[in-house]
Amino acid sequence: EKRLAFEQSERALAGETRMVTLSDGSKIQLGGRSAIAVHYAAGERALTLLEGEAFFDVAPDVARPFVVTAAGGSVTALGTSFDIALENDGARVTVAEHKVAVASHGEKTIVEEGRQCDFGPAAPTSAPVPVAVPDATAWRRGKLIFVDRPLGEVVDILSRYHRGYIIVASDATRRLRVTGVFDAADPIGALRAIEASLALDAIHIGDYLVALRG
Repeated sequence: EKRLAFEQSERALAGETRMVTLSDGSKIQLGGRSAIAVHYAAGERALTLLEGEAFFDVAPDVARPFVVTAAGGSVTALGTSFDIALENDGARVTVAEHKVAVASHGEKTIVEEGRQCDFGPAAPTSAPVPVAVPDATAWRRGKLIFVDRPLGEVVDILSRYHRGYIIVASDATRRLRVTGVFDAADPIGALRAIEASLALDAIHIGDYLVALRG
């Protein structure tokens, strides 16, 4: 069977998620403010995560490796489903089933099911650590779960689901820690809960612009 090369790009806007089915039956779920480029050819299935976060459920095809490029590295599926999120100028990969191979800085790291690691241009790949996959991928079910995460990271993720802008006034405020379960469909509600728990001063210009300061 001759496989023709093709290219496509897919995007999810702020506040939405999208399910994409590729020609080989692989499925990709895009989180809010997320984008991916796809290039399929006879000998490869090459994808690039351009923005945001995506969950990949990969159809098996031993003749065509499924490789996602992100944050200066790559993730190769080894019969698997996994999540990649662009965060902090790098990427975080979470493996839901089987395993992946992460290549970055000339080194390869195998990440097994139920584990997570970070990689990117500024630092070597972190050692894989155990993770609660349902919590890490809760965005697929409309929830955002944070356990002792810096406020700056939390705001970056909430921004994918907010049709507007969220500003944090200082690095010190961005370093404050957040734990909680929030509704991805109500980022303003999440911000108000965080403001109350951290005793932050906040300026709301309608629901479009929110500025947080300690």
